[in-house]
Amino acid sequence: MTRLTREENFRLSRVYAKGWNAARSQSLGPAPSNPFTSQPERDRWAEGYSGALEYYRSGPRFIPKRGSVAES
Repeated sequence: MTRLTREENFRLSRVYAKGWNAARSQSLGPAPSNPFTSQPERDRWAEGYSGALEYYRSGPRFIPKRGSVAES
């Protein structure tokens, strides 16, 4: 397996985020097409897109509020 540079890892993380955001912002219309042409980018975008669909399909997430420290 080829080891990626720090810059390449960062760039591919942005591609993943674009896929995630495409799924998150998708309304009930048809799925957006993958805008990338080269294979590493296409795979990473698809991974982000499917990851977001799985995440949001499972329902709303509970994120606890940061409360103040209880007074004694």
